Amino acid sequence: MTSVSSAIKKHWQLITFIVCLLLFIWLIGKFISVVLPFLIGLVIAYLLLPIMRWLEKRLPGGKKHPGAKRISIIIGIYLIGLMLIAGIVFYMITIVNSTASLLWQNLPQLISGIMARIQGWMAAIRLEVPASMLQQYDQTIKDGSVMVVNALRNGLGLGFSMAAASVSLILGFLALPVVVFFMLKDWDNLRDGFFGIMPSWASDHVKNITGILERVMGRYIRGQIIMSTIKGIMVFILLTVLRIEFMPALAVWAVWMDFIPYLGFLLSILAGVLIALATDPAKVVWLIIGYVIIEQIENNVLVPRIQGTMMKMNPIFIILVIVVGAYLAGLVGLIIAVPVAAAVIELLKYFRLSARQKEAE
Repeated sequence: MTSVSSAIKKHWQLITFIVCLLLFIWLIGKFISVVLPFLIGLVIAYLLLPIMRWLEKRLPGGKKHPGAKRISIIIGIYLIGLMLIAGIVFYMITIVNSTASLLWQNLPQLISGIMARIQGWMAAIRLEVPASMLQQYDQTIKDGSVMVVNALRNGLGLGFSMAAASVSLILGFLALPVVVFFMLKDWDNLRDGFFGIMPSWASDHVKNITGILERVMGRYIRGQIIMSTIKGIMVFILLTVLRIEFMPALAVWAVWMDFIPYLGFLLSILAGVLIALATDPAKVVWLIIGYVIIEQIENNVLVPRIQGTMMKMNPIFIILVIVVGAYLAGLVGLIIAVPVAAAVIELLKYFRLSARQKEAE
């Protein structure tokens, strides 16, 4: 008991800080729907900050009014970003309109062909069913059709209810540009004010932990960009070989969707299949096979090697972390599992080093 009390007395600052950190993380998890836009704004501001500082050093002027120079740079970054986004959106809308027009023109033939193929499969299967089980087989098909219709209806209802429940989240994202603007404008003041309200021993821990999180997030983002770029190149090669229309747009779409694990793959392949159906339906099967092969290469080769190298984690451990993250938090867990695990490992190392240094004093 004496040794425990003496250890607590000696490390009370570190213990207090860890308890406060866990409480802070719990509060973020509790109110994630409210704070998520602000957390995303913080990440965006952190990514844009080096660009802004680089421009501040190299652009002339601003000696008398540095704040005005910074605001001008932020507005310039916003305008360039808006033009890029507008160009991408316009290009994608043009493709969507063209694809929708082609699909609408070919829709009767596509539907009749799909229905004829399904009916042919069902008829072939029905011929193999014993006569004593035909009635049961027909009833099963009928029940299955009803289940599909009900599932679609329930899915639509769930989608509307989720949209209604996400009003606060949507409003938060609408305010995201304003949040990022003021974070960039007042970054230094916000940082210094945040550290200034803490005791010196606590601010030292926060600065060290902030540095750890910056390194981890930087490695993760670099690794994800490399993986997504490689996947986009593979998709472009696949589409070029199959001669699918709108190859650049589909490759760029695959790059963006790669930031969303699993669901992004489905959205990526859906876009390719829709365009293939509208332009050359005979290539749909080969397109799906190609996408599946690319996804397997990414999951089994790129993710363990690139993320393992960038995050300094064993590939087997990364796969385990992804599975656990998906089990605990679904889609969000898939997205944040690897950087969170890497951050936790680095934090544990830091706390252990801090405790040893305190013991050595």
